[in-house]
Amino acid sequence: MTRAIQYQHFGGPEVLEIADVIDAVPGPHQVRVSTRAAGLNPVDWKVFSGMIGKDASHLPQGVGHDFSGVVSAIGSEVSNLAVGDAVFGTLWAAPGQSQVVGALSEQVVVSADEVLRKPEALGFTEAAALGIVALTASGALRTLALTSDDVLVVSAASGGVGSLAVQLTTHRGVPVIGIASERNADYLRSLGAVPVAYGEGLASRIRSVASRPVTKLLDCHGPEYVDLALSLGLAPEAIGTLVPSPEAVAKGVHVTGMRHAGPADLKEVADLVAGGVLKIQVAHVYPFDVESVRSAYTTLREGHVRGKLVVTIA
Repeated sequence: MTRAIQYQHFGGPEVLEIADVIDAVPGPHQVRVSTRAAGLNPVDWKVFSGMIGKDASHLPQGVGHDFSGVVSAIGSEVSNLAVGDAVFGTLWAAPGQSQVVGALSEQVVVSADEVLRKPEALGFTEAAALGIVALTASGALRTLALTSDDVLVVSAASGGVGSLAVQLTTHRGVPVIGIASERNADYLRSLGAVPVAYGEGLASRIRSVASRPVTKLLDCHGPEYVDLALSLGLAPEAIGTLVPSPEAVAKGVHVTGMRHAGPADLKEVADLVAGGVLKIQVAHVYPFDVESVRSAYTTLREGHVRGKLVVTIA
């Protein structure tokens, strides 16, 4: 049997429980991974709270998407991986299917095409923190089609997606203005961004620090930053949001994210992190027990986490 975090009902972190599930056998094109770590993402609690895709007929459900670990079994048709390989990736259930085991489990079974070999210089904790944020940031920047002539503003720039988007952008030679709290100003400077504090007068502060006119904005927080971008004179097609509202969609703003990225993007980010070019900030590491996992998701729901939260799994 395998221990996994599951929920039988929708609600807050209190609905999460540890369950014993039958060990899965990988199919012909799948691998089984003994999980070493799982990265937490806001989408996780939005799913188990019922905010996204609420369908009680699929309960119980597993929790978590991003994982790292070691291959413990391979399917008969798998040739690109072997037992003992250190890997990482992201789990997604197919539309209309139940995912009774998520990344917060001692073992996961996943398509061999959906995992990557972990760079040796990248720890299991850091690898588990990459999946969704790397794919989301990469997809968003691809949608915005940045060039060296651009100046990008990023909201929630100290969060998991925002901080990686900042680094990928500056790595490509494009100036970034990052919006965050004042306490995160030095952190954003260390990532290469010019920090500005959110709050009243934000548009004026952005104009005052911009070395040349702002041309693009990536919203990682909410609709108010789409309105900010429009107030800065940006056309809707120069704005990307990860948190779409009906108003933003009606205005023609890009709704972007990980669907615009793929395994090659995740590999690129992992290699850059392993090479010390990009930093992945792990804010806190939790043990694999139900109270710790509940506490982690409570913290994540409150917002203002700098970087990523990760659960280690023995």
